[in-house]
Amino acid sequence: MAGMQDILKNSQESNNQNNSQKGKNEKNDNNFVGLSEMEAVKKAITENLGSTTNTFNSAADSTPVDFEPDLVITPADFPKNGFFKDSHLDEKKLKEIQCQDEITANQLYLDLLHELGNVFQSLKDNKPLDPQPLEKFIDLMHNSITSGDFLLLKAIQHKRYAAWLISHSANVTILAYKIGLDLKYDRPTLHKLGISALLHDIGMLKVPNNIIFKHGQLTPDEFEIIKKHPLDGFEMAKHLEQYPHIIEVILQEHEREDGSGYPQGLPGDEIAEFAKIVGLADVFEAMVHGRAYREGFITYTAIQKIIEKRSKQFNPRIIRALINSVPMFPVGSLVKLSTNEIARVLSVNSLRPVRPVVEILIDSDGNRLKNPIRLDLEAEPLIYIAKPLAES
Repeated sequence: MAGMQDILKNSQESNNQNNSQKGKNEKNDNNFVGLSEMEAVKKAITENLGSTTNTFNSAADSTPVDFEPDLVITPADFPKNGFFKDSHLDEKKLKEIQCQDEITANQLYLDLLHELGNVFQSLKDNKPLDPQPLEKFIDLMHNSITSGDFLLLKAIQHKRYAAWLISHSANVTILAYKIGLDLKYDRPTLHKLGISALLHDIGMLKVPNNIIFKHGQLTPDEFEIIKKHPLDGFEMAKHLEQYPHIIEVILQEHEREDGSGYPQGLPGDEIAEFAKIVGLADVFEAMVHGRAYREGFITYTAIQKIIEKRSKQFNPRIIRALINSVPMFPVGSLVKLSTNEIARVLSVNSLRPVRPVVEILIDSDGNRLKNPIRLDLEAEPLIYIAKPLAES
């Protein structure tokens, strides 16, 4: 703990130098995510997001295209309500509630992965697709997502807890559900969105693993195989006449607002809104978790890249809903500090999202602390978050 204590001492000695500390504070924030870049988001939201009209039929994921950077974000653009969770509860009581919520969310996530695995295995065995075993999880997800960020935390952690397609489908569903909540969907609409998201990529079961997990860029022939998976998924789901929303999402989630998507190259006004939501969640999830050839991005960077490079591909209203839905450091997430200590996020400062209140669990020598140390990073300008961590 010597590292942090020395820094705290230095910080206290320099408290009278308010102006210079403010500069240091901004510099340290920039070491993490380049807060100066967040000006891009404001430009994006004010110039691009605010200028596009919206219909219920809008966009989804990716085709390699050359993009022009149009957008970027600043803390002023983060929603003042609903984006971050600040608690006024007694800290001990809050920890008890969070602990139980975390246990419940973790078990729900694992159960969902297990059931998804069963459904996907049935499809591999050429059995007809049956969404019913998955339906119960949508209501359970609603209860978890609306009561805390622990399920979301599973979806955005770099670690995967099951085979790629299984965990990807679960994560996309959680993200899509969060977007739907921000769009003020009612429960029946959220249910349809959730079940559609769980099955959005079933066509990928037909794609060879050597293409899915290839290191480096796909060849044109390999990409053509990838582009067939929405049609393969349609073949698996076309008998589900009582679930037209599932079929629609499977076919359209790779279509794009600017017509650059596949398999049909549909323009935005011909794409179902569910497909637009799932498509954006799909791209964001892939960015956060990375590929065989690269590390995943932190949530802020992933959002920034979507705004800068893909703003023409996705509906501005849905991009805004994603920004509203995904905090950089969800309550309960683990982070590594600039002092090499490991901390857990307790609450988030809505005005300074990169400076949450944390409790230090492990010191710089790797020793777990018997009594965690609470630290408000807003009040400690010389300490900052170096990177988020996945649960071990």
